[in-house]
Amino acid sequence: MGFMQNDDGEWVKKGVVTPQKGNERGSESEEESEDEEEEENARTPTGNRTPIGEHIPTSISPPPIGYSSRRAAGSSNEPQLNSLEASMDEIKEEQKRLGQTLDDMVISMKTRFDDIKKLLTAHTERFGILDKDIRGLKHQVNNIIHVASNVIQNIVNEFTSTSAKLQAFVKTSAEDVVKATEIHLDADRHLHPRVIQWTYWFSTTWTNWLKKFEVDHPPPPFDSP
Repeated sequence: MGFMQNDDGEWVKKGVVTPQKGNERGSESEEESEDEEEEENARTPTGNRTPIGEHIPTSISPPPIGYSSRRAAGSSNEPQLNSLEASMDEIKEEQKRLGQTLDDMVISMKTRFDDIKKLLTAHTERFGILDKDIRGLKHQVNNIIHVASNVIQNIVNEFTSTSAKLQAFVKTSAEDVVKATEIHLDADRHLHPRVIQWTYWFSTTWTNWLKKFEVDHPPPPFDSP
């Protein structure tokens, strides 16, 4: 008798009935295998037959063409399941890496936002100090300009007053000189020839001074020598 593989993937002797679930094709293949074995036994010479009771070495023959079993189907699905499990593990690892990357990005963004807030606060304080300094400097400049304007105005006023006094003094002095000259000329006619040249020089020089200081005064009553 030969051996065959049942639906559970076990190798059993031919002729042993194993429970099958509605597999009529499997029973037909068993009957055909038994018929083939009987024909082979009939062809084998008597001298070559092994006595009953001796151990017969058995060789496992490959399953017939078209044979399919649950074990074969299960074994063919195992690589796919392993591949799917490996893919799921890779996806989970990738999700973990992505989650860690996102967490790092969130922490980095939060840290940078905090740094930006600190910079804004520091710049706001610095701008406030700078604005305060600029306002103080502006007040100082305005005060300096105001004081300088007052000083310049006082100088102008003083110069105007001094100029008016000087013009009045020059005018008065010219009148006094003319009167004194007239008195002396009238008192002593003998001095007239000698004094006339000096009087002319004096009157010319005095007239130039009057023109220089823009004093409105009539010229002295002297003729040229």
